[in-house]
Amino acid sequence: MQRILEPGQIESLDRTAIPRLRMPQRAEVFSARAARLRQLADGHPLGDYLRFMALLVDAQQRVLDTFSAQRPPAESIEQAQLHCMPLVPASGGYDAGRWQPLLMQLLDAVAAQPDLPAPVRAVLARIRAASPAALDAAAQALLAGHGKGVDAASAPFLMAALQVLWTGVASLFDAGEVPMLDVPNVCPVCGTLPVASVVRIGGAHEGYRYLACGLCSTEWHMVRVKCTHCEASQHVAYHVLDKTGDAAASGADLRAVHAEGGGARRADGRPALDEAAKRVASSPIRAESCDDCHSYRKIFYQDKDPFVEPVADDLASLALDVLMGEAGYARANGNPLLWQNAEMV
Repeated sequence: MQRILEPGQIESLDRTAIPRLRMPQRAEVFSARAARLRQLADGHPLGDYLRFMALLVDAQQRVLDTFSAQRPPAESIEQAQLHCMPLVPASGGYDAGRWQPLLMQLLDAVAAQPDLPAPVRAVLARIRAASPAALDAAAQALLAGHGKGVDAASAPFLMAALQVLWTGVASLFDAGEVPMLDVPNVCPVCGTLPVASVVRIGGAHEGYRYLACGLCSTEWHMVRVKCTHCEASQHVAYHVLDKTGDAAASGADLRAVHAEGGGARRADGRPALDEAAKRVASSPIRAESCDDCHSYRKIFYQDKDPFVEPVADDLASLALDVLMGEAGYARANGNPLLWQNAEMV
């Protein structure tokens, strides 16, 4: 049974008792994501896209397996640790000269696949024809989160190469080397915003929520029932889809329900027994919204589905994004495998 703690109780615990970080497992980080994408693709309306993304993510694993990542200079690491800053900030363009060779390796791996659709081959050719300066400009725009001027069809391939670079570097660090940042909702390794969060199961991570970086694959702890964008906790609500693809409950209903510790309860602590609350509590995929900043991120629950993978499951639950947008909430940030033109906060 999962532990059920109030946010204040969690914050009062000895921080060393909670595993603060989950560093990327180099040997399987992308292969596990690819396997999940294929699993989600079965019977999915976007099945073809998910299967193609699995092909790209498989290529990422093969490129990562042969990539000799290098740690930043010792002085840079010491400065980051001293000032509680990200170790390898994406905004700093660390080792930017190495990402384009990784990109070309990824394009080669994808192009070698049989029966590749003609539109995909056209995108690959367009990327190859771009100048190094244009590719670097596009990469910087994607890393900055705005993607201005970036071809939406090319963006997943560019981001895939950047993910290999930063994940490779992140995997070289031990958790104890990573500083605790003053800003808890950005990745302590690369400074990127999380794509989603996951409540983990198993061992020391049992019942704890981790924010998941879409760039370097690092995960870091954050208490539950707290906005991952503005850190408010008074107006956090949870939204799910029912079997018809509609919202499981109205915003008013959901605002009265906190799905914490795997069980639903009302804000006053009384059990939430209505059907809407039950659907929220039983769903492995929820949108965690905040009425203070009007943003949301998805939160996944391994105790409801042990195979959830933040990037893959976020990509496969776009219907929830549509409904959240219709309800007036903005995504806090996008998914690296799908560049959306939707407004983000």
